[in-house]
Amino acid sequence: MGFVYDEEVALRYDAAVPVGAGEVEFYLELAREAADQGLPTLELACGSGRIAVPLARQGVRLVGLDNSPAMLARAREKSAGLAGVEWVEGDMRSFGLGKTFGLVIIPVASLQLLLTTEDQMACLRCAHRHLAPAGRLAFELDNTSIVVMAEWLTHRRGTLQRNPQRDYRHPVTGNQVYSWGSREYHPSQQRYIGRAVTEEVDEQGLVVRRTYGQPMEARYFHRFEVEHLLGRCGFEVEALYGDLGKGEFRGDSPSMFWVARRSG
Repeated sequence: MGFVYDEEVALRYDAAVPVGAGEVEFYLELAREAADQGLPTLELACGSGRIAVPLARQGVRLVGLDNSPAMLARAREKSAGLAGVEWVEGDMRSFGLGKTFGLVIIPVASLQLLLTTEDQMACLRCAHRHLAPAGRLAFELDNTSIVVMAEWLTHRRGTLQRNPQRDYRHPVTGNQVYSWGSREYHPSQQRYIGRAVTEEVDEQGLVVRRTYGQPMEARYFHRFEVEHLLGRCGFEVEALYGDLGKGEFRGDSPSMFWVARRSG
């Protein structure tokens, strides 16, 4: 996990990666089912608490684990005064919390930051050890489009493309921030490297700051690869959805939303 979630990233993360429609509700339903059994929820790679804090506001007892002190500082700030939430600095591949959970969640495709099968299995097996019998694991992954991949391997190669879904208002200055991005795919390794450029523009339309983000390397997954991975780590697939509304997964679905049960 080479990308560094430092203070600069933590400051603007919630603005740049806002909570999607239905995202909290998707995990809230599962967390409430765990709570009905008297069990809390664990979020891995919780970051700034973009999902964990709204869940806690709905009365969910949870633990958020992340390896970034800067992101956890933001989470603690946002959750001040909330009961039943705990923040832990740790590695999602290797942790021991001394607690049993009814649900483990990994939102916003954070599992893709684990680049090797060994790291992915270490994370899933650690989650398995922390789940109660028949406890659930729920997570999101990108569903990589082979058409988009082919474009980045050919005529888009080395270019920057506008990324308007990542535009945002700077949380301190209030200026508009515009985003561009590029991707470098390595199909033999099932990896890509994402690079981002942002421009902060003042009220007169002048660029007051241009930022070149850190390269982010991520692993992309295929559907049946994930099924095998879950099976090797002691899970049975309960559901695969193509969107947060539990729509059918299709080849052109932008994301995969997995729900699996601890089977051993």
